[in-house]
Amino acid sequence: MSYANGYIELGMLKEASEELDAIEPSERLMDDVLLVRSRLYLEARNWELMEAVSKQLAEQTPSSRHAWINWAYALREMERNEEAKNIALRALVLHPQEPVLWFNLACYCSLLGQYQDASDHLDSAIKLDRDFEQESVDDPDLEGLWNWLKSQEQT
Repeated sequence: MSYANGYIELGMLKEASEELDAIEPSERLMDDVLLVRSRLYLEARNWELMEAVSKQLAEQTPSSRHAWINWAYALREMERNEEAKNIALRALVLHPQEPVLWFNLACYCSLLGQYQDASDHLDSAIKLDRDFEQESVDDPDLEGLWNWLKSQEQT
């Protein structure tokens, strides 16, 4: 596993995949293996496989907040924003103190034109982690929210 992680960090995705494929079949569905595989698919931008692996991990280990984050993010990258939103909402029932989930949910709502919800979720993320205040300014997924907020100020 450490070799696979190292290869991913170095951008050597083929080698990382080979390391993961060399793991005993009986161990391939272990949480840490699935998490590294999800990270590999993130780096490779293979959203379909990232979704499948992250979903598997979230369903077998609901306490893994990264599984839920990655699952929803993969859906978002495939422009399945309503599904991404629903996964984030399910995850927040289990992980209400996870600011990344709140921030990503704000992004999904913004992309869906649900600007009041997006604003509320962004506020929740920022309350948990002030770094999201700055990050939100540059996130293109929140552009619709910013335009909506500006229009609200003018009325």
